[in-house]
Amino acid sequence: MRYSLRGLTATAAIALLAPVAAQAQDKKPLTFGELQTIRVMAGGMVGEALGQALGKNMLGIIANRSAICSTLSGGVGSGFLRTNAKGAITMESIREAVDVTAAVERMLPADALYLAFGGEWKKEDNVALLEKTLEELAVNQYKGTIVFHVTTWAQKQPQEIAARNPRVAAYLRQADIRVGTLNLDAKKAVLNKATLEGDQWKLTPIGEVPMRDDLVALFRRA
Repeated sequence: MRYSLRGLTATAAIALLAPVAAQAQDKKPLTFGELQTIRVMAGGMVGEALGQALGKNMLGIIANRSAICSTLSGGVGSGFLRTNAKGAITMESIREAVDVTAAVERMLPADALYLAFGGEWKKEDNVALLEKTLEELAVNQYKGTIVFHVTTWAQKQPQEIAARNPRVAAYLRQADIRVGTLNLDAKKAVLNKATLEGDQWKLTPIGEVPMRDDLVALFRRA
């Protein structure tokens, strides 16, 4: 049997390029709608987990006033109510520092407080709002559970604030804190208890929920 060198070359080239093409397809930039889709799906998943794991009936949410974080917050709130028949939520979105005091004051009755600062805003703008929020929580000695959003934690926003702000650090050392993290390889979202001991953070996994394949696929493209 005779083989065509040209045919083999073409076949080999296609075989070599196929993984590259597949990878390029996988990394196709997300549309803004897909960015919101991630937040709807992830927010609902997080909210359901909080409704089941926290044992709290009133969840407060403070987020920056961006389309992305607003979408996320809606998912978190609806997921929390879906798994907590006696649950209630209240939400505040803040644009600048002058919005923070009133937002925190409204959240003080909440059993738990979800802080979401990310989205399409610059990190430094989110950090400034989060720092002001944590300062107000410290002033009011808020005793409920504080939950840091996955992106807020992954960007090391609270870690950087605690490292430079002694008053916030002292408050966080005695606060009840939860943190969300993702394990895309295992297709799991993990809820952790976070403690600040001295200047070192420690995460202890306390629960996990499976992630949908389509959500994982979107995250991998992000």
